[in-house]
Formats: sequence, C-alpha cells, structure tokens
Amino acid sequence: MRKLLWIGIALLILAGIGGIRVYTERRARATVDMASVEKDFRQHISIGTSRRDVEAYLDQKGVPHSYTDESKEFPQYRHTEGAMIRETPRSWLVKSDIQILFRFDNRDVLTDYKLREIFKGP
Repeated sequence: MRKLLWIGIALLILAGIGGIRVYTERRARATVDMASVEKDFRQHISIGTSRRDVEAYLDQKGVPHSYTDESKEFPQYRHTEGAMIRETPRSWLVKSDIQILFRFDNRDVLTDYKLREIFKGP
C-alpha cells in the first residue's frame, strides 16, 4: 500500500512538471521577440508621428505606457513616452522585457525611439 502511495505521488509530480513545461513552451512561442516588435514599429510608427497617435497605437496593442513631460531628476527622459512589453521569454531559463522609449519635441512630434531588451532570470 505504501509503495502504491509513493508511485501515485511520483506520477502527480511528473504530470505537474510536464504541464508546467508545456505551458512555458507554448507561452514562449506565443509571445513576441525583439525583432518582431522592431519590425512592427517600423511599419506603423515613423519619425514625425504625433504623441497622440503613438499612445493610441500602444493602447491598441495593449502595451502599458506612461509619459514624462518634465523631470528635474532625469532630464534625459524629458518629453519621453516609456512603454514596456513584459515577459518575453528567450528560453526556459532566461526571460526578458522589452523597453521602448519614444522621444518627442516640444510640439509632441516623435523625434526618435529606441528599443532595448532587459534580461532577467527565471
């Protein structure tokens, strides 16, 4: 009886591990990567786009974002819209986020944007 209990527990643990593995592999394939995000932005957002249009596009894609108008502590982020695409898995061990910084001039016209990957552990 005791041996049967241990076999049952082992099977439950193996099934749980297998389920987690399948879930993470499917999730990794379903999410975006740096190249696809960059390609998508090049197709839909160009230099000279209004801030309102950039924000509307990010809202449409469901990407959280926020705008910094003036910052005495961080003047390099003045007139910057920051966006973050979270949990873009690279493998089962390494995950990353994609940070996008949109810079605007005083008239809220896009002058530049940069994407970068922020790596983190499991």
